[in-house]
Amino acid sequence: MGGILETAMLICFGCSWPINLVKNYKCRSAKGMSLPFILLLMVGYIAGISAKFILGVNVHNAYVLVVYLLNLAMVTANLFVYFRNCALDRKAELCAEPEADDTAMDLMAASVAEQIQQRSKERTRTLRPKAAGNAAVLDYIQWGKTIEE
Repeated sequence: MGGILETAMLICFGCSWPINLVKNYKCRSAKGMSLPFILLLMVGYIAGISAKFILGVNVHNAYVLVVYLLNLAMVTANLFVYFRNCALDRKAELCAEPEADDTAMDLMAASVAEQIQQRSKERTRTLRPKAAGNAAVLDYIQWGKTIEE
């Protein structure tokens, strides 16, 4: 009876690990994950597997060992996803924009914005013909002249 209850507990844990694994993989961030927690779980499953071997594996408790091994495989996969997500977090930090408190960068951006606005005011617009017979249209077609806005 004890083996059946232990197996039921392991199956309940075993059902949650694939869900957690998929969630962590899709999340692409290690911010919600804990390396010590994952390692502690692995040590616990290894201890359970070791206990089964010490007590002796037989036909009556072999199914418990199989469930322990499946759970350990899921937690190990979670460990690999953790390291993958840590690498993605580091990559995202390298690609992040600089801090907003950089006053020199702010001043340069404001200067560039002013220059763009000033140049757009100084530009002239090329006359586009709107009606036939217009004298300005003829100048546009023949000489490519422009007029100020």
